[in-house]
Amino acid sequence: MLPIEEPHLQPLAGLHARDIVWLAAVIRKAKPMATLVVPPDVKEWFQRFCGQMGIISFEDEPSPSPSHQAILTICPDEEASKLKRISRNLHSLFDEAGKSPLVSLREKRIRREFMETVTVLEGAMFGYPECCVELHAKEGPPSRARAYEELLDSRTDQFIPIEFWAVAHAPCSPTCQETLRLGREYLNAVAEISGGLRDHVVSRLLLPRFYQTGGGRFIDLQLLDYEQHRGEVAVPKEQFEGDARSRLPGPMETVLCEVPRPFVLVDRHEEPPYKTHFPNPEMMGTMWLAYTPSLGAYMVNAKTGQLALYIVDAQWIPKVGEEWRSKANFRIYRSHYRTPNV
Repeated sequence: MLPIEEPHLQPLAGLHARDIVWLAAVIRKAKPMATLVVPPDVKEWFQRFCGQMGIISFEDEPSPSPSHQAILTICPDEEASKLKRISRNLHSLFDEAGKSPLVSLREKRIRREFMETVTVLEGAMFGYPECCVELHAKEGPPSRARAYEELLDSRTDQFIPIEFWAVAHAPCSPTCQETLRLGREYLNAVAEISGGLRDHVVSRLLLPRFYQTGGGRFIDLQLLDYEQHRGEVAVPKEQFEGDARSRLPGPMETVLCEVPRPFVLVDRHEEPPYKTHFPNPEMMGTMWLAYTPSLGAYMVNAKTGQLALYIVDAQWIPKVGEEWRSKANFRIYRSHYRTPNV
């Protein structure tokens, strides 16, 4: 990854590249609103920076790991922030109502239809394409996997346009032209702020990504050559692969990699032997990763041997629901970037 050279922008290196893209897009008015994940050590600086750039930042939803990050929404004015808070309150209200055992089938249907309407409203608030919002409203979060399944079907999962990873929404398809157009606009917004910042963002977005669920949470990977780094790891490749084979179903793939700070972190206690929360703080650093595409993954710290991830669909799917099963799960995807003609 390329460093950020401008001193006044260097604290942005603490953010994930996607957060930098969305921040720039809101500042340059290419995007009406965004929700970002901000590490605690740059939170105060970030809020001051937003004020200097003429946008509002506020914290209106809990973080899955408060000690590692804050979830902040950014928008141009107070009216937009009020609308975001209203939608958040509606979500909380109907989520609580849906948990009641006394809710009738008719009430559940009404709640589902109302929440679809709220999702469409939120899509407009954040500037998402209508086609993508409609799919997400009808099918919910598992619909994120559809575009990645299409990438696999077309054998383009290793040649994904970088614009696809610059957007905040779940694309309805890998060929969605509105998604790609927005991705280009967002990247152009970064370049308008700083060419060096754009180079940093692009270098990060070009890293391969390992997805637990297609289009959902992911980690970036800097792939390492084992022979070149053999002397730096405490867990030999043969030992790790033997451990992984005893845990994962079917043929597996193995990589040694450096994992930078993920987009978001989830930190919760789990009973062994599984460790399913993804991504979690133990995933950062030099890691061994083994995965059986669509079926499961096993990851340990290559220098300490600490378990970072152990999940298989036979154990995971019954907990989260059959709708999350997808051939797009537990795979590495890669992007490509065409340098704009300037």
